[in-house]
Amino acid sequence: MLDKNVLSELKLFQDVVPEKLEKIARESEVIQFKRGEMVFRQDEPAINVYFVLDGEVELNLNFKDMVLKADIRYEESNFSKFEYMEKPIVVDTVSPGEIFGWSALLGSAIETSNARCSEDSRLVSISAAGLKDLFQTDPSLGYVIMFGISEVISQRLRNRTDKLIEAWGQAFGTSEI
Repeated sequence: MLDKNVLSELKLFQDVVPEKLEKIARESEVIQFKRGEMVFRQDEPAINVYFVLDGEVELNLNFKDMVLKADIRYEESNFSKFEYMEKPIVVDTVSPGEIFGWSALLGSAIETSNARCSEDSRLVSISAAGLKDLFQTDPSLGYVIMFGISEVISQRLRNRTDKLIEAWGQAFGTSEI
């Protein structure tokens, strides 16, 4: 179980009373990742919500690009084929105190991006099922937390849209879309 004081330092939980933080802390643990390690992958089941304590986490999408690969085998003939190459597009960076993996609390609970540690990182992992149970028994707690998460979602969607428009412009060599 995590110390509730660690949670009280996170922006999302700053207005939550200590008794309720204690309940959330029972559903939480601190986990560590090395630089380059994946926390989760896009399209995996979303089970936990995460907060960065130390380090940094990149959220990225896999962009699949079809590329023509030419392989010259003989002087007179040329063999070529199309291959798909995956390129990650970083759509956001999560810093200490910030939440990610909030998809675990919504809808079908499927991760909508990849989360990779860009530095050695210490994260708080909170069971989404445990949080949902707390929200059922204490709707006012659910309201406060989900309202805070909605602000994060709004900002992340704006960032994702901006990054995707930028990538589109680079891919097609245009500054106007």
